[in-house]
Amino acid sequence: MKREHRLRVALLRWTAVCLSALALFAAAPSASAEEDPRIDRNAEIWFAYNEEEGIEHRCAEHSDYFRFRFYYRSNYGGAFINIGQPIWDLKSVSNTSYSAPLLFCGGPSDGRGQEVANNAASAYNWYIGYCATSYYYKGYQGASSGYADTLSPRTGRNLGVTANNNRSVNFASCRLS
Repeated sequence: MKREHRLRVALLRWTAVCLSALALFAAAPSASAEEDPRIDRNAEIWFAYNEEEGIEHRCAEHSDYFRFRFYYRSNYGGAFINIGQPIWDLKSVSNTSYSAPLLFCGGPSDGRGQEVANNAASAYNWYIGYCATSYYYKGYQGASSGYADTLSPRTGRNLGVTANNNRSVNFASCRLS
């Protein structure tokens, strides 16, 4: 009888521990719901009005939608731009009414207002399930001739062949290595 009682108590404790763990797991915040950067987004979510310059910029905050960043200087220095979708031509990014070059707009003033095309020296990819590739030419061209830099998920570095020669950026599904 004592043995059965001890077994019941042990089973009840084990059940309580399991239920507590399950409750903690269920209450824990979920991992970031990262958006798919391969999808063209509504252009309007990028726009931010720059009062100092009196113009609109595509200057989105780092978020689940914008998890790739080009930097004006090497080693993640200078101004930056957050990107969350493929860009066919960094010199001609369209919204519903006009096309304009994408400009560096965040961070220090060094490089702010300069075109991103052919001016990025480093990049960081915060995406978890997507690789980002910076291409030498518009239209995601240059990879076949070695003119592309691919960043794996959660990595960053100084750009190689596309340093200050970047014209388009695209994303592909991939896994952390």
